[in-house]
Amino acid sequence: MDIIRLSVPGTLRYRDVVLRVVAAACKLVREMATVKQEPSRASHEFDDKVVSAVGEAFNNVAIHAYRDLPPGAVVLEIDIEADTITLRLSDTGRAFEPGIEVQKTPALDTLRESHMGLYIMRVCMDKVTYRPGSGEAVPNQLTLTKRFAPS
Repeated sequence: MDIIRLSVPGTLRYRDVVLRVVAAACKLVREMATVKQEPSRASHEFDDKVVSAVGEAFNNVAIHAYRDLPPGAVVLEIDIEADTITLRLSDTGRAFEPGIEVQKTPALDTLRESHMGLYIMRVCMDKVTYRPGSGEAVPNQLTLTKRFAPS
């Protein structure tokens, strides 16, 4: 297993940096999982879903966890295996408690756009877990896992 580690300030200014690293990591997973070939529809879907989920996660940290606080770091660790990518985002901002209501499919016609992040993460990824932290010593940690299944 290969691990990529990146630490950036938890502000939206660094979102693109994180997403470019994630897109490159997705390519590495796809290369390990298949014989060299032109990117397929499954390849594009894999990349799009992982990048979308991480984008939503990073937005949540920058907009909500560090709201009205000095922006701390967001640490991204990416584990690359033969056909799976696992991404861990850690921050020391405010924790959140994903309630039972956000685990269900929201009523999309009544949900404000700004409340769709967790739903998007769960739809895009195979597994989503969150562990609230308690400050610097134990950061909040969101883990996203997706398996690449070439077509």
